[in-house]
Amino acid sequence: MIRLAAKEDMPHLVDIWLRASQLAHDFIPAEFWQRRAHDMATRYLPGAETHVLELGGSIIGFAALNGDHLEALFIDPDFQRFGHGTHLMAHAMTCRERITLCVYSRNVRAVSFYRRLGFQSVEDRLEPLSGESETLMAWSRQPNVE
Repeated sequence: MIRLAAKEDMPHLVDIWLRASQLAHDFIPAEFWQRRAHDMATRYLPGAETHVLELGGSIIGFAALNGDHLEALFIDPDFQRFGHGTHLMAHAMTCRERITLCVYSRNVRAVSFYRRLGFQSVEDRLEPLSGESETLMAWSRQPNVE
């Protein structure tokens, strides 16, 4: 089941975000993610339209949209590789005509995932907080992403 996040979901969402971020981005020190956890819990997730994916009554992932920009898509590491991310993104894509997102360029698995869903690379740039290269990607129901 996919539903909108409630305030009481935030600690669980931040836990998923932290564990999944550290796993997917092992090229960035764990402390970087730990320092950002408070902002995720108090600013980023509550300020976004956050959809949570539940399985058996437990939250296993979420997608956070800010307008047409996907701020975060994370699946609990224990539930990855079972199609849950694809299911959650399909839901997000039904909610929008266009979606942009930024993904760390070194996160090859994520870049490939978004390309399989029809996202196209728009721009490579430097993410200022981590100093890592990131790729801006876009998807649209229309044939041209521009």
